[in-house]
Amino acid sequence: MNTHDELSRRWRLILGSAHPHALSGEDTARDECLDTLYAHEYQGRGGGQQGNGLQGGTVSGMPRPVTWLNQVRKAFPVPAAEILQKEGIERYGLQELLLDKEILAAMKPNIGLLQTILAFRAQIPASLEKEIEAIVAQVCAELEEVLAQPVQSPFARQRTPFRSSRKMPVALTDWRSSLMRNLKHYQPDEQALLPERMFFYQSQVSQVCWDIHLVVDQSGSMLNNLIHATVVAAIFCRLSVLKVRLVLFDTRVVDMSEFIDDPVRNLLSVQLGGGTDIGKAMQYTREQITQPHRSIVVLISDFYEGGSPTNLYHQVAKMQEAGVTLLGLTAMDSNGAASYDHHIIDRLLKMDMPIASMTPENLSQWVADVIR
Repeated sequence: MNTHDELSRRWRLILGSAHPHALSGEDTARDECLDTLYAHEYQGRGGGQQGNGLQGGTVSGMPRPVTWLNQVRKAFPVPAAEILQKEGIERYGLQELLLDKEILAAMKPNIGLLQTILAFRAQIPASLEKEIEAIVAQVCAELEEVLAQPVQSPFARQRTPFRSSRKMPVALTDWRSSLMRNLKHYQPDEQALLPERMFFYQSQVSQVCWDIHLVVDQSGSMLNNLIHATVVAAIFCRLSVLKVRLVLFDTRVVDMSEFIDDPVRNLLSVQLGGGTDIGKAMQYTREQITQPHRSIVVLISDFYEGGSPTNLYHQVAKMQEAGVTLLGLTAMDSNGAASYDHHIIDRLLKMDMPIASMTPENLSQWVADVIR
């Protein structure tokens, strides 16, 4: 795109449909978000732009502000999205949606609504604490119901068949091997199979406990990953082969390991914003490691380092030297990461730290493979 086209594109987004430049792709979504936010400003000036705006967030229009907030997060880079969301909350009364008990009660809890609540948690009064907690609890319960089985299944004991002449529990019977290896003893006259020897399963998984440290960026852009990480941590902590620690960070480091089995409490404790210091969080995590050769550190972040990248690299190198297994995740859902710092990630990859985007199921399988 040449300079003239780029200027026209930007002016079109600023001025709205009054500007003749045509939009396409992501710019169309951005224009819709801006139009929804600023439409009544144009009307107030006598302009010809007729948008729906964010006014009247009750009755049939009630869900519109939440939808708009989610669209803004998808359409704009994080700094721009934060400015627009702040505009919607502070200038145009969007906070009324989160301050009305009846509206909150009528909304269907989902991850999108939970993200909005967490993003503006500080502006929601204590009088709505029960309603907010109910929404968080329902979303966490539904997410856990979906994730529990696929996250836990890779840790189920692998079983290999063996034969035994002693009495074994029926639950350990390997029916397929028993039938296949006794077919030669089938009695046609009696139409019966008389097995001479039965086959059973035996466990092949070590019960040595591993430590896993989930280190989660709680900046605004990582909200969806933060929600998934807290639920996955609660599921992991029920596995006998894992001892789980959960650390949340921005420029501060908050160890939530004491409440690892309570994702609702952990999410309600989240304090968004305030920059990012990944190196500081990794240093804290390194200091908690007691058995490095049986420790896994999973860093979940967009890797936009507001602190010292040198310190981050130093902490990673120190853990690698000690024998810690490291993994960096840019996303923990099926949508992948919208934005991350390529420079930081390229440097970490050159240091042989794996970086990926994984669903909770993929992460679970990866961890299970490491500890076997």
